[in-house]
Amino acid sequence: MKNYQLKRVLGLRESIIINLGAIIGAGIFVIIGIAAGKAGPAIIISILLSAIIAIFTGLSFSEIASHISKEGGVYEYAKESFRPSAGFIGGTMWTFSNMIAISAVSLSLGSYINSLFKIHINLILLGIPVIILFSILNILGIKNSTKTLTILVMVNIVILIIFIITGIFYFHASHFTNFYPHGFNGIMEGSALIFFAFTGFSRITTVGDEVKNPEKTIPKAIIISIIISALLYITIAIVAIGLIPYKNLAHSSAPLSAAIGVLHNYYLDIIIAIGGITATAGVTLTGILGTSRVLYAMGRDDEIPKKFGHIDKYATPVYSVMLSATISIIFVYFVGFSTIIEASNVSVLIAYSIINISAVILWSKLKNENPKHLRENKYFFIIPMAGVVTILVTISYLGLPAIEISLAVLLIISIVYYMKYLLITKGYIKHIEKVIPTTTIVRVIGKSRNIIKSNKNKKNL
Repeated sequence: MKNYQLKRVLGLRESIIINLGAIIGAGIFVIIGIAAGKAGPAIIISILLSAIIAIFTGLSFSEIASHISKEGGVYEYAKESFRPSAGFIGGTMWTFSNMIAISAVSLSLGSYINSLFKIHINLILLGIPVIILFSILNILGIKNSTKTLTILVMVNIVILIIFIITGIFYFHASHFTNFYPHGFNGIMEGSALIFFAFTGFSRITTVGDEVKNPEKTIPKAIIISIIISALLYITIAIVAIGLIPYKNLAHSSAPLSAAIGVLHNYYLDIIIAIGGITATAGVTLTGILGTSRVLYAMGRDDEIPKKFGHIDKYATPVYSVMLSATISIIFVYFVGFSTIIEASNVSVLIAYSIINISAVILWSKLKNENPKHLRENKYFFIIPMAGVVTILVTISYLGLPAIEISLAVLLIISIVYYMKYLLITKGYIKHIEKVIPTTTIVRVIGKSRNIIKSNKNKKNL
């Protein structure tokens, strides 16, 4: 079997597009209604809080990305800056979360198809072909995926701008009089749910081997995509609640369609329904893209069967794409929509906690090797620690069943990893000792690497 390599073909624009494609989807077209039911008009504050939490973790990702640029996202970052066990657990939790999200979003896409064509087809029968279709597109190469995603994101943004411009002329300020009907707890519950809409900001980290100048491109793409999506979300929330009361918004599975529906404009109804389809399609596409790359990285390192680390002639991890699609289809059958969202949130928040801890450990390692790095980033550790605290607070406001599901998955993953480690130490599994060491050395890339090499040379002299 011929071996092919991944290619660096993604610039800053494509990287931002991948993140925006992962972010602007189910959150704005579906979850905003559910979150508004919890927070009321104060959903605006909930969105802002979620954006701040995302920025804390985004900055941690950015710090690690400026030194480690390899395919695998949470898995690779935690493995290299913390330890292999943290990488395996964090990467698997992130992948589990995003596979759930793929399932949820594919069902949502089916809902918008029904809305557009005024039909009532079972959502599962619509969701599964969507997952298969975007899996095939992923297999045909990342360039094809990013071209498709660029079109989807541009369509989404244009449609959302149409929604804002049209809706603002029919704005009812009276809908904001009871601004926080459920108090602080309602705002926090809304924030915990709406965070689902921001989780895509780390998608670009999963394709590090396919990004040009990743040490600079990935951090910029993360921060820019969070800021753009936060501003868009807040504006959309204001206009949507200005059109219909938050309670009406909360009871709709297609909240933006419900909001624009009060204008009784047939063409606007069609435009928003198309936006729902393109937005959820983009999230499904990037979800398969991201999860397949993490599975590829694990296969490359023998954490899962080596076959999943294979790259085909399209420079794509074809078997990992197929595995991602298969598991996502299984979740479509067995998991309810509200449980999907909360379990996905808890799982990804656990993974992001590991990333924040990894960022602190990396900062500590680098300050010992490079005094200049400490001077430039003396108080950086405050950011990831704030990330951990805000994540724990957010998890506490999610449903208990979702927390229990995620903790059960975390326990199973941990047991599997340490059972494997035990088999290795006992000699029952061979040729993997170098892949799963008890500690790891941070691979520092670019400017920082040169500084550290220079310091080591001075010591040798």
